[in-house]
Amino acid sequence: MIVMDAGSSRFQFRAGALIWRSGHVLIHRAVSDPFWALPGGRVELHETSAEALAREIKEEMGCAAAIGPLRFVIENFFELGGRKAHEIGFYYEAELPRPFPFHETDIVHRSRDTNTDLEFRWVRPQSFGPGAIDLKPGPLVDLIATSSEGVVHVVHRD
Repeated sequence: MIVMDAGSSRFQFRAGALIWRSGHVLIHRAVSDPFWALPGGRVELHETSAEALAREIKEEMGCAAAIGPLRFVIENFFELGGRKAHEIGFYYEAELPRPFPFHETDIVHRSRDTNTDLEFRWVRPQSFGPGAIDLKPGPLVDLIATSSEGVVHVVHRD
């Protein structure tokens, strides 16, 4: 995976998926995390971000995905666990070609990624925000709700 640690700082390259069903978007988190993210993961060396996303979906969700157009590029600066992080994230539209569990309020899928337990759920975009579902990185909350032509580039500092 493309990760570089330098002292108490980390750089990483991530790819994420915007997957829709019945007005809901699929999100996931490590069970131990208080925040949610779009499904995806870190890009490996010599792998495109779209290839990484397809691989991560297959590994974590157990099904193939059709990776669509690139929607967002987010340069994300944040702190997690006392470590400063700089993340470049490429976020694509994606489609699950075979049925994937859907329920409006329950966790619909669980998996294990190395030593991390993951859980997935479908949510309406209006569920994001203060006092509700905490989706990271923050700009995704507004970006998901908008439809735009081309790729949107955002620099976000937490």
